[in-house]
Amino acid sequence: MSFHLAPKADLERGITTLGGRRLVFHCHHYNVFLQRTIEDALQERAPALLVAAGMEASRSMLQGLENDANSGSAADALRRAADIFAAQGFGRMDVSDLGVGGGLATLEHSHYAVGWVSRWGKRPTPGCFFVAGFLAGAVAVACRLAPERVTSRETECVAAGGERCSFRVEVW
Repeated sequence: MSFHLAPKADLERGITTLGGRRLVFHCHHYNVFLQRTIEDALQERAPALLVAAGMEASRSMLQGLENDANSGSAADALRRAADIFAAQGFGRMDVSDLGVGGGLATLEHSHYAVGWVSRWGKRPTPGCFFVAGFLAGAVAVACRLAPERVTSRETECVAAGGERCSFRVEVW
C-alpha cells in the first residue's frame, strides 16, 4: 500500500482516518458478535442492512481515497480497495475479475467467516455481509457508478462449509 493510502493518526484528538473517514479497529470477536446481535434482532432483514452498511462505509472511505489517487483506471482503484481491505485485517481478496459490469471476487481467509467459525462453528448460510457491501462500494467508486446500481452477494462462504468466500457483484 502506498503511503498516501495509509491511515492518518491524529494523536492530539485520538482519532485515525482513512479517506477522510474515521476508522475504528475491532477484533473478529467484536465484529461477529455485533453481526450476530443484528442478525438475531432483525432476522431475515439483517443481511440487506449489513450489506448496505458495508457498502456505505466502504464507498465513502474509498471515494475520499480515489479523489486523491488521480488514477483513471477502475482496475487500479479495485486493487487499491483490495489492498486497503487486507491492510485493515479483513483478508486478502482477489478482485481481478471485477469491472464496470460487476463480476466475481474471492477471499481465502475472511475475517468474518473465520471469526464466526471460531466462535459459533458453521452457519447454515453465507455470512460475510460486510465484505459483500465493501465489494459493492468498491465497484461503485472504481467504476464511477451510482451506488444503487451495484449489488453484491456471497455465493460461497467458509463459515457455511465452503472452501473459500466467493462473491458475485452485479451492475444494473
